[in-house]
Amino acid sequence: MRRSRLWTIGAAILLSLGLAACGGTQADTPAAASEAADAELVITATNYQFDQPEYHIKAGESVRIILEAKGNHGLEVKELGLKLDPNQTEQVITPDQPGTYEFFCTIMCGPGHKDMRAKLIVD
Repeated sequence: MRRSRLWTIGAAILLSLGLAACGGTQADTPAAASEAADAELVITATNYQFDQPEYHIKAGESVRIILEAKGNHGLEVKELGLKLDPNQTEQVITPDQPGTYEFFCTIMCGPGHKDMRAKLIVD
């Protein structure tokens, strides 16, 4: 009986520790969510396409880029250090140089995945 009771108490303690470790705090929030930006750009991804073929932002201006995905999609612009996916849906970047950057869906989302492309143009 005593051994059973100790096992129950031990299991309860381990469960409590496990739940506490899974709890979120403000520190778990991505820095982009609290970082100030000069502008905001929302990119919507759905049905094997982005909502626009081109997006424009200004060089030297900080911009919060937000990915609104209808389904399982992501995007990346390595040259600008931008990477968004279902786990990180927004990021603030400040591109220094004008240029045109092609991006694509980074998550295999189905038969139209290979055609899911757009351009980020830094003016």
